[in-house]
Amino acid sequence: MNGRRSLTWVLDILYNSQKGNFIVSRTHGPGMRPRSLSALEARIVLSLEERGREELSIDTIQEFGRVRRGFARKLAHDLARKGWLQRVGRGRYLLNPSGYGPDAGPESDPLRVGSHIVRPYYFGFATAAELWGLLLQPGRTYYLVTPTRTAVRIRRPAHFRLVRVASRRFFGLTRLRRRGQNLSVSDPERTVLDCLARPEFAGGVAGAAQVIARAKPQLSWDRLGAYLGRLDDRSLGLRLGYLSERVRPSVPAPKRWTERFRARGEDPWVPLGPPRTYGRRGPRDRRWHIVVNLPERELFAEGDTR
Repeated sequence: MNGRRSLTWVLDILYNSQKGNFIVSRTHGPGMRPRSLSALEARIVLSLEERGREELSIDTIQEFGRVRRGFARKLAHDLARKGWLQRVGRGRYLLNPSGYGPDAGPESDPLRVGSHIVRPYYFGFATAAELWGLLLQPGRTYYLVTPTRTAVRIRRPAHFRLVRVASRRFFGLTRLRRRGQNLSVSDPERTVLDCLARPEFAGGVAGAAQVIARAKPQLSWDRLGAYLGRLDDRSLGLRLGYLSERVRPSVPAPKRWTERFRARGEDPWVPLGPPRTYGRRGPRDRRWHIVVNLPERELFAEGDTR
């Protein structure tokens, strides 16, 4: 925020002595609704900002406001309605600080909201692919992967899909800074495996193929192999091996990697696409024991990944 805007913001915080309210407003801009604060609400918000608190609970409001729990719930409801708080779970909120300006409205950055919904977590599937530049078309759903059981449903400012995994499968994440936020995100290797394992969360098999094609130049094939070993999913390795040779062949996988993971005589035949969608019939690739049960034009529908 530049100096001019900061000054305007300070000058536009007025105190209404008759109603006992702080009124945050602008004298310019059509259709703008000011955010207002009662004296008690202002004390809570300013105390949170002074301490650098971004996430809070009903207990926090009760402590800072020195009020009973029932009234703390009412304060949380009122602050959320006025645009000062954003709900991120049952009894949990995210502060929309004064630096955001005086206009009413909830937090509009899904990445900031999503990073506070559940712990531990990582942004995965199509969301991680977009953050790494592996999918170009932004999605409307933000995918959060977690080993935690939760029933929270947040639909503002976006639709969040929580995908629960077993604790032993919760690995392969890193930190990534985007839009001023430090985010937990699956690394490129885990992103590739997640998208191929659950293509419905990545734009289908064609979307997963695009992710593989764009990721190939930056992949650590040793790390990819180690992840496959930890996941203990032979069919996933066969499908990845097949696609690694079909998409973007100008960037081949290391020979030692393909020799390690290629099909053996005892391996089962694995459908490339979900059988519920494509059935179990199609041409057979003997090198990878893959049943190519979807047409090639659909496999490359998201762009030329050959």
